[in-house]
Amino acid sequence: MVTADYLKQAHRILDAAASETEALETAAGLIADAYADGHTVYVFGCTHSAILAEDVFYRAATPAFWRPLWGPGMSIATTPGFLTSAVEHNEAVGKAVIECSQLKKDDVLVLISTSGKNGAPVAVAEAALKRGARLIVISSAAYRDQKGDHSSIPNLWSLAGRAVMIDNHVPCGDVSITAGNCPMGPLSTIVGSFIMHTLSALAVEKIAAKGLVPPVFLSSNAPGGREHNEKLLARPEIRNAFLLP
Repeated sequence: MVTADYLKQAHRILDAAASETEALETAAGLIADAYADGHTVYVFGCTHSAILAEDVFYRAATPAFWRPLWGPGMSIATTPGFLTSAVEHNEAVGKAVIECSQLKKDDVLVLISTSGKNGAPVAVAEAALKRGARLIVISSAAYRDQKGDHSSIPNLWSLAGRAVMIDNHVPCGDVSITAGNCPMGPLSTIVGSFIMHTLSALAVEKIAAKGLVPPVFLSSNAPGGREHNEKLLARPEIRNAFLLP
């Protein structure tokens, strides 16, 4: 019963995310235009949202244009759990993420934060906008009326007039089922991965429509994949992004 319930909730939220057609198409258009014009496409998230930045970076069947912005102490894989929670509430750290980056005017930043109200991601968004970047936010409208801990901006939904907002439809608390009388069944990673890879595919379609060859990695474990990726990594803009000599 738990498996069926969770599967039902996963289907429900994926259908809801897929219905965000206008936002997805608009965001993909910004990404494709930025790539075609020689700008950089960044992605940022804290703690479990950082998983989604990793999910599209140097991955088979995914474009090579994604550039994660890694924040100190924001990866659950390298930092004690409670410390990542402290860092994602730190406005100064979020601001420093952009200050220490090469993000510039007309670059694109996809920012993922389900609650959309913690100090660090809100500060990242604010600093990116001040640099003139195009901002795409993936967040849950379930939190849009909640105030977070940023000193001046209540939450990312407050920036709706200055960013493309994609509602991931995650319920408040990231809970979808009950198991053993416990609230369980998080959905943010499932739907977040779907949204990120949908943006990738839509952007690649638009890039190809411009007459350009999209820079998509193949699996090195599939026939011809390694050779394809080596050619892709030989391109100067790709080599520089991956810090290759």
